Amino acid sequence: MGFLKTSLKHYSSRSPVGTLRRRLGTGGKYAVRSGTTVMVEALQRPLRSAIRNACQNASQQRQPALAITAASVPRMNLLSAFARYSPHMNANLWFGLTKKSILGLGAAIECTGHGADRFTDVSARWHDLIKNAVTEGDTAPVALGGFRFDTACPASPMWAGFADGALVIPRVTILQNGAEYCRIVAADYAPPGADADARIRNICSGFNIGENERNMPPPEQEGHISIFDSGNARKQWQNLVHNALDAISRGLAKKIVAARMIRATSTTPFAVPNIVKRLHAKNPQATVFAFGRCGTYFVGATPEILITAKERSFQTMALAGSAPRSGDPARDAELGQALLVSDKDRIEHDFVVQAVLRSLQPHCETLVADSAPSLHKLHKVQHLITHFKGNLSSGQNLLDIVAHLHPTPAVGGAPTEFALAFLREYEGIDRGWYAGPVGWLDAENNGEFMVALRSGVICGENAALFAGCGLVANSDPDMEYQETRFKFSTMLDGLCLTHGDGE
Repeated sequence: MGFLKTSLKHYSSRSPVGTLRRRLGTGGKYAVRSGTTVMVEALQRPLRSAIRNACQNASQQRQPALAITAASVPRMNLLSAFARYSPHMNANLWFGLTKKSILGLGAAIECTGHGADRFTDVSARWHDLIKNAVTEGDTAPVALGGFRFDTACPASPMWAGFADGALVIPRVTILQNGAEYCRIVAADYAPPGADADARIRNICSGFNIGENERNMPPPEQEGHISIFDSGNARKQWQNLVHNALDAISRGLAKKIVAARMIRATSTTPFAVPNIVKRLHAKNPQATVFAFGRCGTYFVGATPEILITAKERSFQTMALAGSAPRSGDPARDAELGQALLVSDKDRIEHDFVVQAVLRSLQPHCETLVADSAPSLHKLHKVQHLITHFKGNLSSGQNLLDIVAHLHPTPAVGGAPTEFALAFLREYEGIDRGWYAGPVGWLDAENNGEFMVALRSGVICGENAALFAGCGLVANSDPDMEYQETRFKFSTMLDGLCLTHGDGE
């Protein structure tokens, strides 16, 4: 019986799973330490078979081959595992709205794409890899990553490790879906003539981090953090908004989504695991993510689904129109009701609804949308939301749909080409992966991609945070500036700060 269909209760007490169960019972503070040992033990035998076969295939076909295998171990604390491994290797963490949590450690191979063809490049590379993969058992490889918002905008050094499009197949992936057990997927990309036994030893030794390092918790005492913004930030923003409103008044655009950036510095390196932990605790209705590249992490807690898919069934949303939350229930209800009846916000929202419909209809067998928007209440912000669901047409793959949807008017504007050209000229920041699609997918066309909002780039003692808002006719520059301030609060809470902006 294949791995995915195996009943975990049938593992014997002598199996690695049984061994770990005896050591841990239902869990405990040593779960990650013991789990690491048993994780390696559980993977060694199937990994040896898969890698040997992959090395043989690679030599015969004279090109590298991907080896994939899997095992099951009792549930792990992914935040603890992320904290222990992320200082030593690139790590990618995902807490999704579908309750699937994923931790990817290291990289077997990364599928990259460049420029306007980034989605096509990544999709072609991904499908080529999984088509020729050597798998042990019923095992579906998983890839995680993201895409640059606009490849025509010059890239800045802070995004140097993040390709225009990149999906990494981790060396080891830990998947949890609310069950007692988690699934461990191991991968290796073997070149022709590779020594299979040496590659197996290398993979396993990579996770045998010294006990003192591996069990060292994230620092409880974090450094003093300061926020910096240019002294004329508000004036620069007002100029940007006035230019956008002028373009809208002349009929060149219906909507332009402008963003701004603030910087934060710490007297000690930012503890990314602590930031992710706070984001996860405070934003239960958001997808929390952390993507690591060469010591830099792109981190966020985004509420906006681009698309989630299970085989051909999918869901997505239009999320546009915003208002702050209030701790006073009566005031909070007033703010929500005002948002629901706001002509400005309803117009802004409808641009996104119509764009999603236009993007999806040619690629769907069925497509159903809410008849009217409702309120989506988050920790600090509430939005207008319209839900969509349906079934993709036969032959459609998830990355193709991501490419058709991005960028929606919720993050770029309408019409798209004019809005992007305007932002390149006037916005003055490099969004990088901010407001781009981030997520995961597997070989069976399942996956989640979110719009990377409420996010920031963190490297050592430095961080850059992003927030934006949609501009339509009659937008008020000061009110839109305040909207960016309460949107910044998600990441500022993650950094344990309140908004000062240095102003």
